[in-house]
Amino acid sequence: MDLVNMEEDQLITKQQREKLLARLHRQLFWCGERIPDEVEIEGKKVPLHEITWELINKPNLTEDDREHIDHCIIALNKKAKSYETYLEKTDMTLDEAKDVFDTTAGLLRAIMDLKDLEELSGPERMKKYHEEAERCKVKDAKGWMQFLEELEE
Repeated sequence: MDLVNMEEDQLITKQQREKLLARLHRQLFWCGERIPDEVEIEGKKVPLHEITWELINKPNLTEDDREHIDHCIIALNKKAKSYETYLEKTDMTLDEAKDVFDTTAGLLRAIMDLKDLEELSGPERMKKYHEEAERCKVKDAKGWMQFLEELEE
């Protein structure tokens, strides 16, 4: 077995696990995270990315939309918590842990977006999304700068 495959098969360390879990609880952790295309909720496959996108772009939300949003937030919170618990307690490789992290972060991103929909309407909502997108760009740029500095050392 070569070194590359050996590393892929090694289980995640306690430190790596703690680092991933800590990242899930940081402010703006979800910047750059992608909402999953589909998620299983209550035994049904739901096109989460499509639904979230449609709701974000809807000029006015109906009462039915708001009820649907509330239901989704509750279901997604349960799902994200179960993934986080799985990440916390299950032996897995680093690649598997990163996949679980990405899925969890995507669910939390969807939750944040849906919660924002409840609070804001129309132009206020779009203004907030543009502001958050700018903050994410700044965070990503700082991350790349730090990465480049570490490479130079």
